[in-house]
Amino acid sequence: MDQELWAILDRHARLSTSIQALQTKVPSTHESRHILAIKILEEQILRKQLIDIRPSTNHGAQSKLIYLSLMLAKTRTSLSESSFARVMRSVERFL
Repeated sequence: MDQELWAILDRHARLSTSIQALQTKVPSTHESRHILAIKILEEQILRKQLIDIRPSTNHGAQSKLIYLSLMLAKTRTSLSESSFARVMRSVERFL
């Protein structure tokens, strides 16, 4: 079914929590900044995977859209037009 989607969502949520914890860590050391940089790169890769993955069920498509909406609201960011178009193409069969 949508096991790959669920794995990406779970991994992204855990990674986002880890990044947030590292960003609030005081004092910031060279090692923690290095770990943070690696985790941010990992998050960017996962975000691309999340944008492109094609859910196999309506429930998966809805979950993907809800997760992305909440993530964007929480981080106060937005998707580029091309990323938004990729998301919509990935769920178009359920619209």
